[in-house]
Amino acid sequence: MAIGTPPRLAWANTGRVFCVLVLFLGICSPCWGWEGTCIERDIVFNARGLMVVGTLTEPVTPGPFPIVLILHGMGGDRQGPVIRGTGETLFGGVARIWARRGVASLRISTGGRGGSEGDFVDMTLDRRVEEALGAIKWIVGQRRFDGARISILGHSQGTLIAASAAKRLAATIPMKSVVLWAPQESALPVYKRSMGLGVYEKGIAAKPDEVVGWIGAGGQVRAFKRGFFAGLADFDAVADIAAYGGPTLVVTGDRDQWSPPWRARAFEESGAVIMTFDVGHRMGADMGIDAVHELAEATLNWLVTRE
Repeated sequence: MAIGTPPRLAWANTGRVFCVLVLFLGICSPCWGWEGTCIERDIVFNARGLMVVGTLTEPVTPGPFPIVLILHGMGGDRQGPVIRGTGETLFGGVARIWARRGVASLRISTGGRGGSEGDFVDMTLDRRVEEALGAIKWIVGQRRFDGARISILGHSQGTLIAASAAKRLAATIPMKSVVLWAPQESALPVYKRSMGLGVYEKGIAAKPDEVVGWIGAGGQVRAFKRGFFAGLADFDAVADIAAYGGPTLVVTGDRDQWSPPWRARAFEESGAVIMTFDVGHRMGADMGIDAVHELAEATLNWLVTRE
């Protein structure tokens, strides 16, 4: 059965006013196509003085709930790619599947994407970590969530952010678990392969407001300022997961040419569980709802066994 797309609040022109209303008045709507199984609403919080927009999906059953923070890849936003043959998105569909089984989730958009404030060309990995930390702070402030059962899921570039955030939070708000979908094991070699050494060196040498770009996977243009390039050397997901030291699930796809399964073996030394599915980098979204459902259920089954 195809999953319907939930209604969204309109952000055009009066976006910030609506954000404030959502945050303080708790405007909610049932998940269209999943009536009676979850409640979904958009929320906002601040990170580095900028408004970050997220979508919260909750079960209709009484809390407090375990909750997963979902972090998208570089080229997307909090909804993720559209699932083939449906009007549903990857992270939206996963969130509603999980809510049906009693697990809440918060998916957020980085600055300049999905209604979040800021310019996307100013994106750095460190800024994305600050957004994730802001989201965790928001979650901890909500009584309906179980502060001892907070997990982080990152996809693609989001895996670098999830690993770094888990490491930074280990001493204060330890994460229950971390999930890495299509992981990037270390930022510098990954992005050097993507952009080429010449572009990287140009980015490192760029003036403060200069934007340096390249053509990424799938023909998409990537363009950022010097801060993005300069920060790549500081992000090593393998080392960060080892420093985090908690339960970690790594999910890879046999068809993924960008994050192939053999690279995920680098996480084995830290005790990570590795699952491999017959999907590509989009975690089955380009194959259809059955592929996404299988991966979402397997991930959730692993999460709940950590209880």
